[in-house]
Amino acid sequence: VRIDPPGRVTYKLIVNGTMWIADPANPVQEPDGVGGQNSVLELCGGQASCGDVGTFDWRDAVLYFAMVDRFYDSDGQSDPVTGATGGDAKTGPSGQYAGGDLAGVTMKMPYLSGLGITALWLSAPYENRNVAGAAIDPASDSHTYSGYHGYWPSPEDIVFGAGNLATPRPKIESRIGTEADLRELVDTAHRSPSASNAGIKVLFDYVMKHADTESGLYRAHNDWFVRRNGGFALCGPENLWDDAYWGTRCAFTSYLAPFDFYNPAVRAWSINDAAWWVETFGIDGLRLDAIKHVPLDWLTELRARLSRDVTMPAGGRFYLVGETFSYDDRDLLKRFVSPRTMLDGQFDFPFKARLCEAVFTAGGRMSELATWMQGNDGFYGPGALMSPFVGNHDIPRAIHFANREIGNCRQGSDPGNAWTSNYRQPTDAAPYERLGLSFTVMLTNPGVPLVYYGDEVGLAGGGDPDNRRMMPWDDAQLLAPQRALRERFGRIAKLRAMNKVLARGQRVPISSDQDTWVYRMTGCGTASPDVVVALNRADSAKTVTVPAGRYDDLVAGQMVMGGPVMVPARGERVLRVRP
Repeated sequence: VRIDPPGRVTYKLIVNGTMWIADPANPVQEPDGVGGQNSVLELCGGQASCGDVGTFDWRDAVLYFAMVDRFYDSDGQSDPVTGATGGDAKTGPSGQYAGGDLAGVTMKMPYLSGLGITALWLSAPYENRNVAGAAIDPASDSHTYSGYHGYWPSPEDIVFGAGNLATPRPKIESRIGTEADLRELVDTAHRSPSASNAGIKVLFDYVMKHADTESGLYRAHNDWFVRRNGGFALCGPENLWDDAYWGTRCAFTSYLAPFDFYNPAVRAWSINDAAWWVETFGIDGLRLDAIKHVPLDWLTELRARLSRDVTMPAGGRFYLVGETFSYDDRDLLKRFVSPRTMLDGQFDFPFKARLCEAVFTAGGRMSELATWMQGNDGFYGPGALMSPFVGNHDIPRAIHFANREIGNCRQGSDPGNAWTSNYRQPTDAAPYERLGLSFTVMLTNPGVPLVYYGDEVGLAGGGDPDNRRMMPWDDAQLLAPQRALRERFGRIAKLRAMNKVLARGQRVPISSDQDTWVYRMTGCGTASPDVVVALNRADSAKTVTVPAGRYDDLVAGQMVMGGPVMVPARGERVLRVRP
C-alpha cells in the first residue's frame, strides 16, 4: 500500500501470479501491462521490486556452463580411460577424456569476463569412476564411456565430523586437476572484473543421485543403496523415469548405485558431502542434477543446512538451481521450487521449447511466445528465479534448431544423432542471427539466462556426446557469422548489466504478431529507466510502433524518436527511455 499523494491509496493484488491494480480514486481493475500500470509503478518508485541497483542481485546474473574436460586444455595432456570409445572431440563425438582442465578454465576467465558472464556453472569436479562404462541403454547404444563429464562420482568411505572435518578428505578428479587448481579457479573468478562489478560467481554441479559401484563408499556401505531382487532397477530400459515409486529409487546404469535417500543416515551423509564442497571452496551456488529423482526430504534438508551455514550469501541467496527435464509439465518443475525451503528455480525447459518454436521454426509466431510468457510470469511463486536457456549438454546443439535441420524443438539425444558426422557447422549467417535473437529474448527478460559453452559461437554438434565438442579458441577457424554472434551476445549481456530494469523490471506488452514482439521493461524508476525492446524474427526488416517519446538506441548508439521504428531482419532494437 502506498499513500502518495495524500489521500490516494493504490493497491497491488497478486492473483495466481498475475498483478491487478486497484485505485479507489479511479476505481478500475486492470491486468498487468494494461492502462494505468506505469503510473502506479512511478508512484511506488519501483524500489520494492528492483531493490538497490548498485549491488549484486542474482536476478542480474548471466550464467555460463563450462564442461571442464571440453573447455580448454592448459597443458596439452590427457589421461584416457582404458576401453572408452574415443574419437576426435574437436570435430565430433567422443566418450573419452579430451584434456580440458581446471587450470584451463582459470586461464580463460578474462574471456568470460569480456563476454559479459557474471556466474559460472562448473561441471562436477569430484573424483569420478576410473573404469569405462556402458551407455544408459546398451541395447541401443553399443559405445562405452569415461566419466569425462563428471556425472559418475566415486567417493571414498568419507566420515564427516564437526567443523567441516572430513576423513579421508574428498578428492578432486585427478584428470582435471588438483584441489589447489580448484581453489585458484574459484578465487580467480571471484576476483575477476565483471559486468556486475561483483566478480564472477561460481556454481558446482552436484551429483547426488548415485555413486560408482567401484567406489570406496559403495564397498563400505552396500546397504545404503536401493536394490530390487539383488540388482538395481534400471530407469531407462525399464522406463521407470516417472514411476511413482521407482522414479526416486531406480539406477541410471548398472554401475551407478542409487542412494536410498529414504534412509535418514544416507541423506545426512550426502548433505554433509555437499556442504563440505560448498564451505571448503566458498562457492555461491549449486546446480542439482536430476533433482526429480531424489525425495523432497533430501532437498529440504540441504536447503536448511545451507541456510544455517552459509551466512550473508552473495546477492542475498545461495542460489540452488535444479534440472528437471520436462518441456510441458510446469507443475512438475514447480514442485521443487521454493527459495526459502527448496530450489530458487529450475532450468526452464518449457521456455526453451516455446522460444525455439517461436524464433527458429519457419511457421513460428512471436505473438504465441509473448502470450505464453505473460502467463509464465510469476508461475513458480514469489522469489522464484528460473534459468531460461536455448541449449544445454543433453540435447543437440542450438545452432541446428536455428538452422532448421531439427524441426522438433523437444528433440533430445539418441544414438542416431549422437554418434554421427551429419551435424556440420552451418556456413550461412541466418541461423546464427536467429540464435542471436534467442539470446536477446533471454537477456532482456527476468531470470538467470544460461549459455552453454560454445553456443555463443554457434558450435555445431548433434546429441550427447557430439554436443560436447572441444571449445574452439582459434578465431581464424571461426566463420564471420560465428564471431558476429559472439560479439552480439556480449553486447546484449553487458546492456543487461548496465540497465538493471532488463533483469529486475516487469515486462509490459506493447505489440506482437507473427514476426515481431515489442515490450517495455519497467518498474525501477529513475534508478534504471525503462527500456523498450523490439524483436523481429523475419528474414526481412519490419517496422513496429513504439510509444511516443525520446529514446537512446543502446545498440546503435543514437537517439530515436517514438513512433514507427525499423527492426532489422532477425534483429533487435533496445531503446532506453530518455527523461
